[in-house]
Amino acid sequence: MRRLLKTLLPKTLLGRLILGTGVGWSVLVIAILWVSLRGGSDLAEDINRSHLEYEGDLIARNIQHSVELRLDALESIATSMSGRLQLNGSSLHYNEQMRLSRRSALLELFDSAFVTDASGEVKAFAPALSGAVGLNVADREYFRFVQEVGRSFVGRPIISKLHDRRPLVVMGVPLTDAQGRFAGMLGGVVNLRDGRFFLDLRSLRIGEEGYAVLMTSDGTVLSHPDSSLIMQHVPSTLESPVLAQALDGWQGTGTGRLTNGEPALMSYHQVWEPGWVVGVFLPQSQTHQPIIDYVRRQWWVAVAVVLSMLPLLWWLLHLGLSPLRRLARQIAQVGRGDIARISLDTSLEELRRIAHTFNSVEYERNRERAERRSRQAYLDAVLSSSPLPMFLADIEGRISYVNPALEALTGLSAASFRHRAWLRRLHPEDRSVLFALWRDAVDGGHELHRQLRFECGDGGMMWLELYTSQVKNGEKPQGVVGFIKDITHLRAQQKRQLWEAEHDPLTGLLNRRGFERRLDETYRRFREYGEMASLILFDLDSFKPINDEGGHALGDEMLRAIARCLEGCVRRDDHLARLGGDEFAILLPGCGNPQAIRIAEQVRHAVSELSVLRKDKRYRVTASLGISCLGADDSDAQAMVTRADTASYDAKAKGKNRMMNDARCE
Repeated sequence: MRRLLKTLLPKTLLGRLILGTGVGWSVLVIAILWVSLRGGSDLAEDINRSHLEYEGDLIARNIQHSVELRLDALESIATSMSGRLQLNGSSLHYNEQMRLSRRSALLELFDSAFVTDASGEVKAFAPALSGAVGLNVADREYFRFVQEVGRSFVGRPIISKLHDRRPLVVMGVPLTDAQGRFAGMLGGVVNLRDGRFFLDLRSLRIGEEGYAVLMTSDGTVLSHPDSSLIMQHVPSTLESPVLAQALDGWQGTGTGRLTNGEPALMSYHQVWEPGWVVGVFLPQSQTHQPIIDYVRRQWWVAVAVVLSMLPLLWWLLHLGLSPLRRLARQIAQVGRGDIARISLDTSLEELRRIAHTFNSVEYERNRERAERRSRQAYLDAVLSSSPLPMFLADIEGRISYVNPALEALTGLSAASFRHRAWLRRLHPEDRSVLFALWRDAVDGGHELHRQLRFECGDGGMMWLELYTSQVKNGEKPQGVVGFIKDITHLRAQQKRQLWEAEHDPLTGLLNRRGFERRLDETYRRFREYGEMASLILFDLDSFKPINDEGGHALGDEMLRAIARCLEGCVRRDDHLARLGGDEFAILLPGCGNPQAIRIAEQVRHAVSELSVLRKDKRYRVTASLGISCLGADDSDAQAMVTRADTASYDAKAKGKNRMMNDARCE
């Protein structure tokens, strides 16, 4: 991307200044137009919000008035009818034949009207419709409400029981007989899909693309320009926090999205009597369009102004840059050594300061160059005479210098180090680790300390300790200085001390400390990988007489003989330990119970065959062994040790020279 930008940019400062100034003017013009667009858009949105809220409130009040007008008409007709109704048995008889078709005022307000008796059977229906008379509506919500509450009611939207299956809303009022008892219901039907009640609302348009929607408080659509949505729940694309609040009784204006996903202003108002909600919607693109048209017209004026200014700008900049071109020529002469310093004859204060700064920098650069050559001579002398093996490398690990002490230690020349021959001398296991640690130290800016195995010239292996430290110029790393120390003798001494710390000096077997560490490692592998393990614990029967009669030297001889005997009974990866006195342990990683039993039997038999001689008397011992294994419910390895110890005591209690297996392992 950067290379592409360099290709597109002019090759001269003059061209770039012209381009930069032109771009600056363009950005300024765009900013002004953008501010105008934003400010005008906000003002237009505020005006449209107010207009939308007014329209929504007006529509809601009109619908409320229309509902009240229709209910009043029903109640007026019901009042005139109620005095002429007689309830005889279970049938409703009319003093005069009801002819709803003559109620022209009622049929002007409703798409159809009907009368039921007290049982909910339709007795009259106008205009006449096949199957309407005789239909029973006792199960409808509007009838039950009018029957039980005894007042007018606007029902929820339903589907007609007749063959036309029309979506409709029923408004009803109760009819009473001369004694004031419920005698039936007078109802008016409003057709949701093509009835007159919602005709004006469906055809209403706000602006070019705005429209109104009527819905119930539970979200069922009563009126919508798209008739396929009638009797459907509000589309999910229209749902928003504003709509959710409106369905809960809130009134006001907010923002959301239309069914096609387009952002829009929306205003919601309540029609309280029937529990309806009016929603008025206006796409936001319509609110911003006048402002966008205005900005588009002004844009071409701004482009013409910018283009007309470019020739004048080019002439002024070309004239002003002539001293800068003279400065560039003198800098090139200083670089070639033709002149020692810049001498610029110009009235521009900025260029005179640039010339002065350049002369100062050139002086300091020559002085530092001389000092650097002097410091390098001292550094070379120090590195060459240091008895400590040292090297210098770059950030990537390429060695550029080694001192004679490092050459003598490794047997490699400086050229071999530069050609990375020293890498082949590193132990394979240490090579990849060193690369990772080197990169981590370089990236983190910290020191590296590592012990490594290095092959000697005679094929042997020595241990080296590596220290590195970064050389920085300010905060930027320049390279690495490293120090090497031969620790082969120290490693051998540490290895011997570690062995002595974990082994019994008499038998050479593991002591309790070494045994506990391997026991913990075995338990960890069991938990992480499910690797089974078994344990044999035993102590010697009849060992005390050997110490008492033959002395401790004879007892030590017997213990050493038992240690040699055990080594012939177990596998290479098993762990033998003398836990103290005449108590021994055999830890069997990866060993199941049947194999552990076989090994224990070999040990018992081998121990019983051993003997030591003192003053013509031969002493023998036997072993009482306990076997256990790791279980899934063991919280630590000591649980297995406790079970093996218990089994060993049981073996001794039942006659010695035997083995007992933990019942959990069988």
